[in-house]
Order: sequence, then C-alpha cells, then structure tokens
Amino acid sequence: MKIIYLITFLLYNLGFTQVSIFGNNAEAGKILHLKDADIYYEVYGKGEPLFLLHGNGGSIDAFSKEIPELSKHFKVIAMDTRAQGKSTDISTEPLTYIKFADDVKALADELKLKKINILGWSDGGNTGIEFAIKYPKMANKIITSGANVFPSGVGENEVENMKKDADKMRAENKPAHDFRLLQLMIDEPKITKEQLNKIKAKVFVVAGENDLILRSHTEYIAKEIPNSKLKIYKGASHGVPVERAEELSKDVIKFIKN
Repeated sequence: MKIIYLITFLLYNLGFTQVSIFGNNAEAGKILHLKDADIYYEVYGKGEPLFLLHGNGGSIDAFSKEIPELSKHFKVIAMDTRAQGKSTDISTEPLTYIKFADDVKALADELKLKKINILGWSDGGNTGIEFAIKYPKMANKIITSGANVFPSGVGENEVENMKKDADKMRAENKPAHDFRLLQLMIDEPKITKEQLNKIKAKVFVVAGENDLILRSHTEYIAKEIPNSKLKIYKGASHGVPVERAEELSKDVIKFIKN
C-alpha cells in the first residue's frame, strides 16, 4: 500500500527509532495556547534558535537522534505540528502548510525570537519553505529533508493512490480528522517558481537517493531557490533524519554556523 502520509509513523514502527524521552519530556515540554489549537513543544540547549519540524503524522520524537547533538550547539525548539503528536486542533477548515508556518511564527513570537533557523523533514520541510516565503525577515537558514513544493513532487501515481484512499475513507464515513492530513498532501503545497525565486533565506535542500520525492523535483527546488545548497544522501530513503542522523546533524551544524 502506497500511502506516504504514514511514512514517518511506519519508519518508527519498523525499528528505525529508539525509545527516548523526546516528545514526552515533562521537564522540557510546554504548551502554546492558540485560538484554535494547543501547540506542544520542547526546548533543549542554548544559543541560536533552531526549530525542528517533523513529517506528516509524526511528532517530536522524529528527531530523537538529532536533538542530543544539535542541542549542544543551538537552542533547539522541537514542536508537534497542530493535529499531530501532543498538539491539538479544533479548526474545521482544511489544513495547510501556510497555517503550520503561522504556528511556527506564533511560537517564535511567544519565545521572543526575532530570527530563527528551521530543520524540517518532509511536511516539516514544506512548512519551512512556506515560512521563508511568508516571513522573510524571520527566516535565517532553512534545512529541508524530503520536501516538495507541489503535490506531484512525489509522483503522479502516489497522488492518485492518496486520492483513492481519501475517497475510501469518505465512503466509510470516517471522521474528518482521520483524513485531513492525507487531504493536505493531495492539495498542497502550492508553491510557485516565482515564490521560490524570491526566497532570501539561505536554504539547504536534502533528500535520500531513494527518496519518495522525485529526484528531479528535489533538484528543481534547489535550482529555483537562489544560492541554495543541495545534498543527496547516498543509499538513504525518505528517512534521512533516521537513517543518516549523525551525518545530517554534522551537516546542519556546519550549514548554520558557516
């Protein structure tokens, strides 16, 4: 079954992760109360702020392997995206990556941060790009892993499979919450070439050699964002943050500090 909205969840449950406190740390965890959502987040370390944004259906523990190292160099703010992990959502309109970016902005404001860095995996990478577009003065450096800027970046067949799954869920009268995250990837993102061309933040585009995101699409993103950097992790899948955690952490540290 080809349903990429559960990729992160599947990676965790196929043995790609370890038991950790990240995402369930009472001492580090806090909640930002918004009008239509409660955003759960954890803060580690000191220094330049680095937001960690997980993939669709995931949570903070997506970065369990990165947080210990990254928090030695930065103030790491790991957050559960609305309607995922420990974050809630009572809105009724469709979910969008722009809305997710607004939540990042709200949390940055809550923490009184004027400029931030972002490491985003999959949907988190999409959100990072949307943040750089909408909040250029706040976006310093953005690292995306397995991001896409329009739905067919995963391939037309995958999009059609997701549409079939969504239709099936509706036919079975599943609660709207159950397929909102799936519908998100069918409809979004809708980032144009012109928007990519205007990004001012420094961007590091990352993907696995065997990523779900088409290689041509990853290369397109890097090509259209001015002065961006591209790296393809040899032998890796969509799960670069899990499969290449040590290498990714080193690359992130180097990219932000240089």
